[in-house]
Amino acid sequence: MYQPESQEYVVLTWHKTFRNGTDFDLWGQPVEAIEEYERLSKQLNQFSGADNSLFSDEQKKILTKIGVCLDLRCRGLKNPDTFSGISLDDLKRIEATLKNVLSQKLRDFPVDIAAAQIQAHRITANKHVNLTVRLDCSTKKSLFFTPVRGNLLPRPVTAIGKPVLTIRIEKIGLKDAKQYIDPYFTVSVKDVAGANLTTVQDTPGPAAVEKEDSHLVFNQDVHIQKTLDCLPHGFAVFLEFKHYKPKKKVVSTKCWTFMEKDEMRDGPAILELYKKPTDYRRKNIHLLTVKPLYLHLKLSFNV
Repeated sequence: MYQPESQEYVVLTWHKTFRNGTDFDLWGQPVEAIEEYERLSKQLNQFSGADNSLFSDEQKKILTKIGVCLDLRCRGLKNPDTFSGISLDDLKRIEATLKNVLSQKLRDFPVDIAAAQIQAHRITANKHVNLTVRLDCSTKKSLFFTPVRGNLLPRPVTAIGKPVLTIRIEKIGLKDAKQYIDPYFTVSVKDVAGANLTTVQDTPGPAAVEKEDSHLVFNQDVHIQKTLDCLPHGFAVFLEFKHYKPKKKVVSTKCWTFMEKDEMRDGPAILELYKKPTDYRRKNIHLLTVKPLYLHLKLSFNV
């Protein structure tokens, strides 16, 4: 007989709960299905914690993703008119992954859940925005919530007749490119002490981003708001890749890079990616990865 503390026993128990949930789901019993899914999701989260040593880090990543899928299915069953979540067919594709989690690899995960997570985040964002409006009208108090909309600026009118640097963010290479929610770039110009020299700009949110293999394709133009001859010696342009983390409900910087003046010339540019936190003084810089993954730009000076 299996022992409760063994991996095999735990996975066997989880698989039984999973099958119970999908059976209820198939039979059109959403309340019972949700109960089974939520029970299993809670258990997966418990065993995925850093203080639990029964499973490896790689296995914990798989368990976390399965838990996210269960949560998304529950949300879809609870709100069928507003949220599609993931389908029962998609969920059933995960069954073999759960059953064989002890021998699975993260790259073998059968469902891309990014689209469903983005939809869930957008619905949550809209609810927060609506709540903000109601609070402002009734209590005169503000509830701050800022979904990513982008604030790219047009070419500065004060620079007419002078060359202005336009940075086209073409794509960024990341080994787990398809997993990021609400990805965007923050672009800023800093002096040697890290102070802003121009308006900080964010690219638009996920509706403007395509996902292609190990790259996120942006193809978005950012106009630097001062001509280069107006900027002080030693300035740099910083590009920070950010994304939304639904579990922590925060926006996080994944990586960053920068360009100094001697790197700015017409044509393509390929920049290395660095580990967070962003160091605006450029004193503590470490590569994100040794793999050949970069930020691809195209620079132009338009008069």
